[in-house]
Amino acid sequence: MARFSIEDIEILRRKSGITYEEAVNLLEYHNGSVARSLVDLEKNGKLKKDAQPRGGADGGKGIKGIFSFLYCLRIKANKGDVPVLNVSALAVIITMLTAPHIVIGGLIACLVLGYHLSFEKDSPDFAGESFDDLVRKAKDTVTNTVDNISRSFSGKEEDKQDASRGAASGTTPVNVQFPDGGSVNVHEDDDGYHEADIH
Repeated sequence: MARFSIEDIEILRRKSGITYEEAVNLLEYHNGSVARSLVDLEKNGKLKKDAQPRGGADGGKGIKGIFSFLYCLRIKANKGDVPVLNVSALAVIITMLTAPHIVIGGLIACLVLGYHLSFEKDSPDFAGESFDDLVRKAKDTVTNTVDNISRSFSGKEEDKQDASRGAASGTTPVNVQFPDGGSVNVHEDDDGYHEADIH
């Protein structure tokens, strides 16, 4: 059995936000090695932003660093102590580029209603999220949506074809006996379907 202490568990929890059970399982898997457990968490993208190098793996350089900074920069609107809005600066910029009337209308409404606007860098409410996580979730959502749509279209097309063509090739023809010397001649057509001629 692996040997580790409650402090080892707390280190993993503090740096990643995982549960006690997940931390214990991870330490047991790595024979009590905190270092190997942290490497495992880092490889799986589960370390909190403050536990990783600034701006992610590339150190916050380039376009990815700018997007990461804008995603982590939160724009908040409060009425007294009650938070009314907490959005990413990146979302506000994208909305401003695509639908400026929404942003301008929102700013005017905030000023008229007396909301206090503020900017918060590295908000603790979103410490577990990163721009990479956002991109990964968006990619998974788009992939799943495209798969579901393609399955639904292919299923409908197959149903239409089956209804118009009849039974597919490979079905067993039924042998029917007719009184008075009648007969049925079953053969396969060019499309692979069975046809029956009744005499």
